[in-house]
Amino acid sequence: MDLEKLAQQAKTSISLIEESSGLEQWRIQYLGRKSALSLFFNSLAQLSPEEKKHLGGKANKIHKELVLLYKNKKEEIEKNIFKKKDSFLDITQPGEKQILGHLHPLTLTAREIISSFEKMGFSIIEGPEIETEYYNFDALNIPEDHPAREMWDTLWIKPKTIKEKSRLLLRTHTSPMQMRYMEKHQPPFRIIVPGKCFRYEATDASHEIQFFQIEGLMVGENITLANFKAVINELMKNIFQQEVEVRFRPSYFPFVAPGVEVDIRLKNGDWLEIMGAGMVHPELFKKAGYKNNQWQGFAFGLGIERIAMIKYKINDIRLFFNSDIRFLEQF
Repeated sequence: MDLEKLAQQAKTSISLIEESSGLEQWRIQYLGRKSALSLFFNSLAQLSPEEKKHLGGKANKIHKELVLLYKNKKEEIEKNIFKKKDSFLDITQPGEKQILGHLHPLTLTAREIISSFEKMGFSIIEGPEIETEYYNFDALNIPEDHPAREMWDTLWIKPKTIKEKSRLLLRTHTSPMQMRYMEKHQPPFRIIVPGKCFRYEATDASHEIQFFQIEGLMVGENITLANFKAVINELMKNIFQQEVEVRFRPSYFPFVAPGVEVDIRLKNGDWLEIMGAGMVHPELFKKAGYKNNQWQGFAFGLGIERIAMIKYKINDIRLFFNSDIRFLEQF
């Protein structure tokens, strides 16, 4: 193999290159694994010791020269590209706007709701998404044979061992934190519990297998539904930035008595249901170990998706979870 001739061809060829694509082809031809020079290095084992010493040294020298040629040519091409761009640069023009990420509409809504409650003195509490049957149902006045259990389509978790006494499930609401909190704290207090909930049901425009809920609990000596209405009025005004009509309708939930459904109406709008609520059932206070007839309070469960749908005029809850960038970029 004529190493001198190969080196001369490489030098002549690279001097004619002006673009990066041509330089990459040159690199593959003269420095790549299948190049003539690389194949020559692979064949050195077949040569005599004297030939290895002479031709090997010569080949190494040529390889270093070609690598240096490649490096210099690459820098030259990059400088030329910069000069071309720089010649058209107008420093008086504003820079290109960077594409930034932004918060999901549910996150925006949740933060607004939480901020409003914080201003009213509520503490933020978190609870487990994997819950026990006791706290999700039994502690809330919903024993195993209670017909109200049909209101919650439960996703049960298969136990790892037969020794597990309390069955586990994905929580169907954030209400279990009512009892968990009352067991460890004495009134008066006011808390909210934001979190994800799960129910085994078919999805449609207004139902999802997972959703976000904010549970609220306020307990004191003289707490009434009037206090609850004042809190909700203030919350709605903060969220929608306008006066909002609020009304209660009688309803039933095992862990409150009386129970109510809460409806709101924006200006020139229809009545819309936003949450279930009521006065905490005395049986829950008894289970928590509170002194009989000393404390009373209200509890509620507010759906974040429901508020976001009203606030942003969204007609399908599934849009929140399908990651369609065309939808998310609007917020």
